[in-house]
Amino acid sequence: MANYQHILVTVDFSSEADYVIDKALELAMAQNAKTSFIHVVEYSGYLYPPDTPLPVDLDLEAQFVEKARENLASIVENKGVPGAAQYVEVGSPALQIVHMAQEHAVDLIVLGSHGRHGLQRILGSTASGVLHTSTCDVLAVRVGVCKT
Repeated sequence: MANYQHILVTVDFSSEADYVIDKALELAMAQNAKTSFIHVVEYSGYLYPPDTPLPVDLDLEAQFVEKARENLASIVENKGVPGAAQYVEVGSPALQIVHMAQEHAVDLIVLGSHGRHGLQRILGSTASGVLHTSTCDVLAVRVGVCKT
């Protein structure tokens, strides 16, 4: 097994996120690796047609980012790693995760994967996007299936 120095844990706030984080922290402890966390808020500007009147003070994206920061900080603290780096980015999850990994010399990205097939696979997923574009190792933790 490679000796990982810096592990980037992706957090999507799903019900399975806890399992993925626990797996990543278990590996980080075994490897004595630095651990960082990332959540990506998908860009929401395309949800509204350009001619849709919205209140001037309505900045949903900023609200989503702030809530994500609060949630991520709470999770990291509850997991016992309050000093870990935490990143909340806006954009395409796969692209932002890979970018942050490159920017911060990450040598392992840990994320959850549902192992989807068919149309969902053709359309792509975050796990697939990260796996195919990352220059470092990727650990896809299988979620949504029976765990031992």
